[in-house]
Amino acid sequence: MRVGLDLRGLADVGQMRTLAAEAEQLGLWAVLVGATPGTEVLDAVTVARATSAVAVAVFVDGHTAHPTTIAEEIAVLDHLSRRRALAVVDADEPTVDHVRRLLHAEIVDGFALAPPPAQTAMPVWSASEVAVAELGDDLVAGRSIIDARRDAGCTHLFVRWSGELLPLARHLATRAAGPDFPQIVADMADVVDPSPPTGEI
Repeated sequence: MRVGLDLRGLADVGQMRTLAAEAEQLGLWAVLVGATPGTEVLDAVTVARATSAVAVAVFVDGHTAHPTTIAEEIAVLDHLSRRRALAVVDADEPTVDHVRRLLHAEIVDGFALAPPPAQTAMPVWSASEVAVAELGDDLVAGRSIIDARRDAGCTHLFVRWSGELLPLARHLATRAAGPDFPQIVADMADVVDPSPPTGEI
């Protein structure tokens, strides 16, 4: 299972950029950006420009704009992020399907995106397909949630984490990769390079 950081709810774009850059440096798979409807992609572009490797997932309210407009904006994000964009569309299935088909270079209602996204197969998910977990900053509770989601077959999980990101990356993102993760590796990393105290380890 891959773990990403949910940045929705942060009003400060500067804080989003900083956390996204730190998440990238620590090896997290993605960040999830969302904002006031109509400005989500702008904030995602800002985050994409502050990073170079982490995937940038944008949570778009599909009720506030035409699906073609949403697809056009996400295609631009994909180019500006150099093929790192993921789309999460909060809308009914026909709207999500419309956006998905356009972003997969199909002609929909006589319209095709020009230019299409940079990715040949851009991930487009409905909001109901995206797993999100509130972890606070508690590593013990986080372990239980990560283990349960991983063991249930979840492939991608965005987490809300209020503490320092280093413990999240060391103790939870690594654990999400497989059930046989040796906890002693994360514990030894804390001894060699102490992280800020966050919850009980």
